[in-house]
Amino acid sequence: MQPLKNWSHPFKDKDPSKDTRNPLLQLTHMAKAAAGYYPLGRSGLFHGGIHFDSGTAGALDQSSVHCLADGEVVAYRIDTQAPTTAYSINKKTVEKPFSRNFVLVRHYLQPPKIKGSPDTPPSLTFYSLYMHLQDWSVYHEDPTLTRPAFWPESPVRRVKQTVKDVRPGNLELRGLNVRTQDRNGKVIDLLPRGAEVTVSGKGDMRKLENSLGPANLISADGSLRGYVSMSEVLLIAGDDYYVKALGGSLNVYAEPSFHSEVLMELPDGTRFTLSGDDYYRKLERIDQYVHFASLQGEQKPLGPDRVVVLDTPVAIKAGELIGHLGRYQESGAEQPEQKLHLEVFSGDDVDSFIKASRDWAQRLPEKDRTWLKLAKGTAVVPHQNNVTAAQLKVLSAASPLSAADLLIPKRVLDGLPADRKIQVTASESRKVSNWYRLEGLLHGADNHLLKGWVREEVGVTPWVSPWSWEGYDIIDEYDVPQEFMASFLRAVKRLSEAQLERFGPMADEGDTGPLKTRLYDIIDTDRNGRMTAEELRTAISLPAHAQSISQLIVNCESEWYYKAGKWDRLDEVLGHSGSTPHLNWLAEKQRIKQMCWWGEVAAKVGLPAHGEVYYFHPVGLVATFAKTGDLIYVEEFLLQYELAHTSFSPGTHALTTNSKENLRKIVVAINKYYKSFPQKTNIYEVAYMLATVRHEAYYFLTGEFFSEKPEAGNLSYFNKYDSVLASDPELREVARKNGNTQEGDGYKYRGRGCVHLTWKNNYRKFSDLLSYDFVLDPDAAAKFEYSVPIMIIGMSKGMFTGKKLADYLALDKKDYLSARKIINGNDAKVLIASYAEKFEAILKKTSRLPVEY
Repeated sequence: MQPLKNWSHPFKDKDPSKDTRNPLLQLTHMAKAAAGYYPLGRSGLFHGGIHFDSGTAGALDQSSVHCLADGEVVAYRIDTQAPTTAYSINKKTVEKPFSRNFVLVRHYLQPPKIKGSPDTPPSLTFYSLYMHLQDWSVYHEDPTLTRPAFWPESPVRRVKQTVKDVRPGNLELRGLNVRTQDRNGKVIDLLPRGAEVTVSGKGDMRKLENSLGPANLISADGSLRGYVSMSEVLLIAGDDYYVKALGGSLNVYAEPSFHSEVLMELPDGTRFTLSGDDYYRKLERIDQYVHFASLQGEQKPLGPDRVVVLDTPVAIKAGELIGHLGRYQESGAEQPEQKLHLEVFSGDDVDSFIKASRDWAQRLPEKDRTWLKLAKGTAVVPHQNNVTAAQLKVLSAASPLSAADLLIPKRVLDGLPADRKIQVTASESRKVSNWYRLEGLLHGADNHLLKGWVREEVGVTPWVSPWSWEGYDIIDEYDVPQEFMASFLRAVKRLSEAQLERFGPMADEGDTGPLKTRLYDIIDTDRNGRMTAEELRTAISLPAHAQSISQLIVNCESEWYYKAGKWDRLDEVLGHSGSTPHLNWLAEKQRIKQMCWWGEVAAKVGLPAHGEVYYFHPVGLVATFAKTGDLIYVEEFLLQYELAHTSFSPGTHALTTNSKENLRKIVVAINKYYKSFPQKTNIYEVAYMLATVRHEAYYFLTGEFFSEKPEAGNLSYFNKYDSVLASDPELREVARKNGNTQEGDGYKYRGRGCVHLTWKNNYRKFSDLLSYDFVLDPDAAAKFEYSVPIMIIGMSKGMFTGKKLADYLALDKKDYLSARKIINGNDAKVLIASYAEKFEAILKKTSRLPVEY
């Protein structure tokens, strides 16, 4: 299994115009959840995951769930229908559904290798768990609902909703024609849109296997009706025959008699199976064929209603579909709610990994230190108009101080507008420093957010690598549910005096355990005796507290590892006994048992059988690593682009899988180039290059965007580039000057790649630059591994027309219209400029590209 490269938030933005990709804001957004905080749930018990529910839906598109990081799906459960729990409500039994559907993904985390060192970096295997997903019945009833790619394709297919065949007499009903043979066969039936079918064979027309014959011959019990005369049929073999009728068709009779009702006519050539020995024989099956391309494949989970552990795990990329939110109704809830319970955990020795990773981080280059640490006590200077750095330094002495450490990712600072950054150069009396104007990130001693300027003293204010795990703590929490529950009930004043006396010592134990103690250190320094989910929710609305809590790694037993005794120990504190049964608690324990899966999965996927693992905050982990290294955050860029794709120009069709994968390869290649070569760029240059690719590499014959296919046209179309075949002397001379000296060079060196590289001379130039013979192998210039460097080098150095990116695109001059001169004069300059504006907006959210060199 390869180390993961990409990370992704599990949900897309609901409003792409708003920046919810800031990792600190992603953490504070979890305070909006109705329940399910990390690491304490509303019941006061340890909670190893986080919830996305109605509370978080305001800013997030929760219509589908996406994978956190590159990995492989190892197990899942998808019930046909969510089971229910019978609760007693006002002396009535009420059935409440609970989705127990889950997907378990395994990931492999490893720091980057150190250049020139043979040492192997430390590594960690971890898992992401997605609970309470949608039932199979919902997918079955809605064929338009996208299904996860790791579900295998079912032999059952569906007639596409776009088919338009009709039958005479009912022109309103659209469907798919059923024929007697190939495309020239006669039509004998019509399958409605969405009809389920199974087929066999190969080629354009496939044989229907799930139907004995046309619908009007199918009886109520599913058998085939009808009899045919043996006078106009010929034997194929056994009981199989075909129609050879003088009149072109064969009557099908309701009874074995010439005088009975004619049910339909079978065209000449129709094949069928008959039974009986008489002159009129019974129809048993009629061969039918349908157009295969008009059928839609249907993916279906293995083994509905049971836990499936995959013999061969299925690879999944960050941002790819996991599933959709299912229904879950708590015992006290009036209605079911759609929610996701998301966990990240590891069964490895996390303590050893963290220590080894921290040591490794010390050896990594400075560029990998991508988080600025603003320590507790950082001065936050209130903003004043036209303020200078010198004034800020003086004012800082009397300014409010931050009350907690905060790590800020470089991408957030890089993304600040120019008027929110001040750079101070070095002189004899001062060191280099940077001032950043921040809002809503740091808080003061009164827990109110601060606004103003903070100072980075270059070389003093520390930058840290994500691999140093700065601020992370490992807590061994030996989960004792009854102590946590007693602590919770006392905190919310639900214990009587007698119960306080009885359960007080138990509550004290719950309040003084390792986890609660650490939480008090972070968010309740006055120790007022209350540590509940509500206090936690308030705390995580502050970025520094949210970050500190997300840095807690808790070693605890999984709630999906079932032990009856663990939950039975809650009986006493919840008031259940044999003489006074707590019916809803008994029902809840049954629900817990039904949801557990650990025993069926753990040993088969590498998890410990005892159920103890190390828990990580899912969004916190993504925030730590998602924004490192690459200039463009691939998965987030693709998510944002897909949302905007059809808005680029009127009539644009939806982004296909192939087009999206092409764009992924281009962005990966851009990242690779700028990582490998010390060439600087800015957001405007990259936006314009992507706009150029979108225009130049559109393959109109198939509607494929960002295509590797060469310029389209027949052989004669490229004569205009040919020194022999061109239609006039001027064109022939242009071809010669550009190196196309032999007949056929016009076609051979036609446009390829991101900028449609044309002319033999250009192929020769880049052969020298990239150490690959494109003259001998011109098709290679279309491959992204070469065409992306060709684009970047050519547009940066002015190798196509003499004009280069820096002539038009910088912080003080952004001229997307004139930039077209880099490639092709004024051709389509307005359209491409509009593309560049859209790419710029996307890159501002999904990259750490600077606005200046």
